[in-house]
Amino acid sequence: MKLFKQLFLLFLFSNCANIIPPNGGEADIEAPKLLNAEIITNKKNAHTKTIIFKFDEYIKLNKWEEYFYISPPTKANIQKKITGRSLLVTIEDTLNENVNYYVSLNSCVKDNNEGNILDTLNYTFSINNNIDTLALSGNLKDAYTLIPLENAWIMLFNQNTHDTLIFKKPPNYIAKTDKNGVFHFPNLKDINYKIVALTDFDFIYNKEEKIAFADNIINIKNDTFISLYAFDPIIKIDSAAENIASLNIDSTHESTVLDSAIKKEALPTGKIEIITTMNSPCIFQLSQNKKIVAEFFFKQKPYLIDSIVAGKYNLKYIADSNQDNIWNTGNWENKIQPEKVANYPYEITIRYNWDLELEWAIEE
Repeated sequence: MKLFKQLFLLFLFSNCANIIPPNGGEADIEAPKLLNAEIITNKKNAHTKTIIFKFDEYIKLNKWEEYFYISPPTKANIQKKITGRSLLVTIEDTLNENVNYYVSLNSCVKDNNEGNILDTLNYTFSINNNIDTLALSGNLKDAYTLIPLENAWIMLFNQNTHDTLIFKKPPNYIAKTDKNGVFHFPNLKDINYKIVALTDFDFIYNKEEKIAFADNIINIKNDTFISLYAFDPIIKIDSAAENIASLNIDSTHESTVLDSAIKKEALPTGKIEIITTMNSPCIFQLSQNKKIVAEFFFKQKPYLIDSIVAGKYNLKYIADSNQDNIWNTGNWENKIQPEKVANYPYEITIRYNWDLELEWAIEE
């Protein structure tokens, strides 16, 4: 059977300091360059395939167990071996003739002397002439902080896979997030999928790790990009109780919790009105130096915050769906998503005796 192969390569420079070695010359700051790659079949066992990657310099492995993967996943372990300037990746498994395989070597290889890491190296191959070219990309963030999550597993399952079996059988396809929380599936078939993300080292869910999932089935022709929000099912954010001395003022439109240091008659204050099309129960948090200093609870518009001590703040929005005045995490078993969060992209400045109207397009 004729072997079809397709190679996707992208070389990035690693961010290393330009150190001058004792001989006076400049240090090598370039990652290894791939010269070529080829896949060969074992003469004694036709099911065994070896991919040979040839580089322009001597190499060694970098956190292989942490970064390497092949999608769809294989049953047998992948063998790797370095011979001089070449890396041999051997797949000792019977491969599916009807799929494309995607081998990710991102950050798996570095040069032998300076340790410059090759950030991105991918290889796609098939053992027939059918090319699966449908793709899905997306990103994964922490549901509360919205910080991108690196090196997390993203898993695709056939839509017919029952939820109770998702962590008891291998995924149909897998990917890992990069340092920006971005993931990519370049070799998908035209079927529908369920998508789940885990932040631990394997595909088995445990309550000590974060999990993310989509509410809807992924239609691979229509859904080309998806955002996932990973949550800890145990954590409970209650900043009003833990971080600030509170004063609760309840009215028709708002319930406000303020730090005693934020609302003082002797200090210059200003106010802010948040202008948005959204009109539902929510929480707004003001923070300084990553510490929450004030929270404001609203049942509906207007979102008007008064008597704020002049200064610079970061602003966070929380959809208070159940109106309990706290951010609620999600639950995988009951298919409950965490309450939506948004961070205003810029630092805001509150000035003395000044009314600030802040336009913010918050999606419900």
